[in-house]
Amino acid sequence: MYNPSTQEIILFLLGNAIGNSQPMPQGINDVDWEKIISTAVRNGVAQLAFSGYVKSGLNDDPDCKLNSKEMRRLKLTWMGLEIPQRKMYQQHLTVLRKLTKFYEKHGIEMQVLKGYPLSLCYPDPELRTASDIDIYCGKDYKRSNELIEQTGVKIDYSEHKHSTFIIDGVTIENHHSFLNVHAHPSSKLIETWVEQDLEYHTGMLLYLIRHSAENFTASQATLRQVLDCGLYARKYKDFIDTGLLMESAEKAGMIGYTDTVTFICTEYLGLDENLFPPIDTDREVLCRATADIIEPEFNEGHPSNIFSEIYYKLRRWRSNMWKHRMVYETESLVGSFLTQTWSHLLKPSSIIYGMK
Repeated sequence: MYNPSTQEIILFLLGNAIGNSQPMPQGINDVDWEKIISTAVRNGVAQLAFSGYVKSGLNDDPDCKLNSKEMRRLKLTWMGLEIPQRKMYQQHLTVLRKLTKFYEKHGIEMQVLKGYPLSLCYPDPELRTASDIDIYCGKDYKRSNELIEQTGVKIDYSEHKHSTFIIDGVTIENHHSFLNVHAHPSSKLIETWVEQDLEYHTGMLLYLIRHSAENFTASQATLRQVLDCGLYARKYKDFIDTGLLMESAEKAGMIGYTDTVTFICTEYLGLDENLFPPIDTDREVLCRATADIIEPEFNEGHPSNIFSEIYYKLRRWRSNMWKHRMVYETESLVGSFLTQTWSHLLKPSSIIYGMK
């Protein structure tokens, strides 16, 4: 009997969750649900996947192994993830309103990146997971931090592109720039386009793809990030210039990863291929990239001391070299390595960012 892969099942569930009914994979009634759920959790789509489980009809299928008495505890655990997620979503909204009013009082216009605006692209906004809130205050970046510090809140300046602080238990990333412009020349190019030149929704989709692409090469992208791109493209399809998007992605050297997002969204999630630029990357590469997003080839956690962390990042960089051309085609491998090293030297605290 054919046994569908974890990847196949998760993508099937997500396609149904976003309203695109997918054919039931053969052999789905006897799969490793524990692995599927844990993989969905790592990808930030566990609650959404359960919604797809219900919408697909599996929840009412007596032959589905997950509906058996023996697996009742696992199913209830998966179902129960929705409660804290909805609570966290409302907590983020409360903090977001509080922060918006705080900055408005001081004449600062705050833009929310990703997070809440993206959740509105989902069928059920509260099922989009988010661990923090990303904001952008433009030219008022320095003053926006100073005002927060005046309230007694401590700010972490470890990262190039944003400062970090906590309000009522919620982590806020206050962006100085959309991307880390010190790490790659092409990132600086995209930053300029997003800030000044591109039509708004086209520029924001390019930013979302690039943000996911940088995670893909440096550490681990997730299916939630891919879904963000796909659902944003669906919601704002009348305002996105796919020709301009492809031209920009090509100039930035990230056609390979842009094609990966398109491939997942259209091949597996059932989104309209007209929402994206045409694919120009070898299918074998796209399948490998898809598999790596869902279950990364390099999946070690961060170590707990700086020397091990440096060695860890060097090994991770070497393991992920195959991804370089998909995201940084206009940059040489050696040049990228030297630029990233210089980026860390400019802000040494960034070396330990993310350590256990």
